[in-house]
Amino acid sequence: MQKVIGVLLIALMVGCTQVDIKPPNEVATVNNVQTLNGPAIATQLNTLYNRKFPNCNKSDSQPAFLCSGVTLRVTVKDPNNTYKVWDPSPPSEKSGGVSFSYLRADANFGRLAWGHGNGYILYPIFEAPADKIDLDYLCSYPMDAWTWTRSSTAVCVAHPTYPTQSQACQNAGVTSAEQWKNVWDLPGGNPFQRQCGFDIKDDRNALAGPAFYQSLRGKALLGATGFSEQNEVLIKTWTAGRPNVFPIMAFFYIAGGTNAGLADAQYNQRDFYNSTNPKVVVPIIRLTPATSATGIATFAYAATDQVVTQ
Repeated sequence: MQKVIGVLLIALMVGCTQVDIKPPNEVATVNNVQTLNGPAIATQLNTLYNRKFPNCNKSDSQPAFLCSGVTLRVTVKDPNNTYKVWDPSPPSEKSGGVSFSYLRADANFGRLAWGHGNGYILYPIFEAPADKIDLDYLCSYPMDAWTWTRSSTAVCVAHPTYPTQSQACQNAGVTSAEQWKNVWDLPGGNPFQRQCGFDIKDDRNALAGPAFYQSLRGKALLGATGFSEQNEVLIKTWTAGRPNVFPIMAFFYIAGGTNAGLADAQYNQRDFYNSTNPKVVVPIIRLTPATSATGIATFAYAATDQVVTQ
C-alpha cells in the first residue's frame, strides 16, 4: 500500500509540472573558451517556438516569456562604430528601454522590424546559464508600437495623439485581447500608435502572466494583418559593456535568397568573441520565418555559417 501511495504522489507531482524546462547541455568550456552548442541551441529554439504556454509552471505570476517563445532583436552591424549590437543603443540609454520582438507559433510574423535580416536571440530567463543576468521585461504590444514616436525619454507610455487609448492597457480599461482589438479596429487614425501596451513588469505578480498572454492573443486575432508586422516587447535598459554575463543565446539571420544577413551575423559572432574575457562562442542560427499566420518558423544550425569555432 505504501508503494502505491508513493507512486501516486510521484504521478501527482509530475502532473503538476507543465514541462521540464531545463534545456539540454548547451554550454561547454574547453581551454577556457565557453562554447554554446549550436545544434543543441537550434533544437531548443524550435522547442521554445512551439511552446504555446499561457504562462510558466501554470502560474499567472510567471509570464510565458520566461520559459517559451523566442525573444529577438534585429541589429545593424557595429552602428557608426559607437556601440556593440548586444548593448543598448544611445536612444535606448536615454529612454530606459530596448525594443525586442517575441516570436512563437501562436504569435507569428513574417517580417522583422525595419525589414532587417539579422540580429540576436535572448535566452528565456528560466533556461539561461547561471552566470547570465536577468533582464527586466516591461511591456508588450501585440503590434509594432512605433515607440520612437511616443517618447524619447520613457517607454511603455502613451502616444501624445492618443493619451487615453494608448497608455498602459489596464489604465485604458483593456484587459483582454478582444478589448485590445476593438481599439485597434476603430476607423481612422493610426492603430499602431493608438494601441495600448500590456504591462508585464515583475511587480504586477499574478497580473503579469495573463497580460502577456493577452498581448500574444491580440496579435493572433488580427490574422493576416497581425502576421504582416512584428510585435514589440520593451525590456529595461541594462548596463553596457558586460558581454560575458549578457544572456545572449544566438546570433541569427534570415535564411533564403542571398542570405544577406549572414555576413553581419558572422561579423557579430566574431566581434562578440573578441569582446569577451574569457572567450565565448555564440552560434549563428538560420531562421526561416513562417509564410503565414498559421505556418511554422524553423531554426537551424549549419557549421558552414560559423566563423568562430572551438
